[in-house]
Amino acid sequence: MQTGLTVGLTAVFATVAGLAMWPQGPDAAVAEVAKASQAFLAALPPELRTKATRPLADAERTQWNFVPGVYAGVPFGELAEPATRAAHALLHSLLSARGFQKTTAIMQLENVLHELESKDGHDASHRDPGRYTLLVFGEPAADGAFALRLQGHHVSLHFSCAGGHLASGTPQFLGSNPAELRSGAHAGTRILGAEEDLARALLLLCDDAQRARAVIAAVAPADVFLGPARTVDALGEQKGLPASAMTQGQQEVLWRLIEEFVHNLRPEFATTELARIRADFDGVHFAWAGGMEHGQGHYYRLHGRHFAIEYDNTQNDANHVHTVWRDLEHDFGGDVLRQHYEQHKHDPGHGHDEQAPVPAARR
Repeated sequence: MQTGLTVGLTAVFATVAGLAMWPQGPDAAVAEVAKASQAFLAALPPELRTKATRPLADAERTQWNFVPGVYAGVPFGELAEPATRAAHALLHSLLSARGFQKTTAIMQLENVLHELESKDGHDASHRDPGRYTLLVFGEPAADGAFALRLQGHHVSLHFSCAGGHLASGTPQFLGSNPAELRSGAHAGTRILGAEEDLARALLLLCDDAQRARAVIAAVAPADVFLGPARTVDALGEQKGLPASAMTQGQQEVLWRLIEEFVHNLRPEFATTELARIRADFDGVHFAWAGGMEHGQGHYYRLHGRHFAIEYDNTQNDANHVHTVWRDLEHDFGGDVLRQHYEQHKHDPGHGHDEQAPVPAARR
C-alpha cells in the first residue's frame, strides 16, 4: 500500500521526530474538549468537584488499571442527571460515536456480570456501572495543559492536551466479559467483535509461508503484555509478518484493523494519529499466537515503530477480551505535555502546580 503524497508531506513537516503531526495553531477539537471539561466540572457540587480534580503534577495521572476497584475521581453513580449529561458530553468530545458506544456498552456489561455472579446468594456488589470514575488533571483551557481519565472495570482511557493539541490519547484499554453474550435478549452481541474478525480475516488471507512468519506461538499468552505497570518496551523487538511482506489486499485489512482501534477517538484526533502511523506503515508487524479456530484461546499484536496494539482472548473459555493501545513515545502526553508544563508553570493563567514537576510517563 503506497503512502499518499499528502501524508508524506505532512510527515516531512513534522517538526520533531516522534511527535504528533499537528497543524499550526490551536485545535478546535481540543477547544471543545476544554469547554466540555469546564461544563462537566461546573455541573458538580463542590464536594464532587473536589473528587473530580487533581493537579496536573499529581502522580495519579500516570496510574492506570482495569480490574474492578475503587478509583480516584468522581463515580458516575454519584452524579445527578445534569452532571451525567455533562459527563457524556465530555466523552463525546473525546470519542467517536463508535468509541462512545463501545465504552458505554462495556460499562453496562457490569449489569450482566452482576446478574450472573449474584446467583446463589453471592455478593456481586462490585459489578456496578456506577463505579466508573472521571478525573480531570489541571485546569482545562483551549491552549493549556490538562489531562482526563475514565477508569473502571475493563475501561481505562487517557487523554492529554497541551498547547491546543491532543498530545496523547493513550493508554487506551477496553475489554469485554463476556466477549459474546450467549443468552438473553442480547444473545450474539460482541462489543469488540470487529477487533477479532478483522485479525482472523488477515490471518486467513496469509499463505503458508506468511502464516509461518505471523504465528509466533502455538499457545496464546494469558493476557496482554502492555498492561498496567508494564513499560512500553515489554514487547521487545518486533515479531511476526511486516506490512512490507503483505499483498495490497492484506495491507488493506491490516489498515482497517488499525483503524478499528484508532477510530475510537473522535475523527480529528484519529486522523492525526493515523497519519503518524501511515508514515511508517511498511514496518508495522502483525503477530498471532494461539488457536486459529473460533472458541480457542488466541492473541495478536500490531507493533509499529512508535505504537503497539494488543488483543488477548483466553480467559473464561476464550470468551473474555482484553485490548490495549500504547504509544511507545508519548503515553500520557510524554515529553509534549512535560515541555508545555515546564514552559508555562510560572504563568498563573495556566493554573499549574509549581511545587512538583509533571511525572514522566511510564516507559
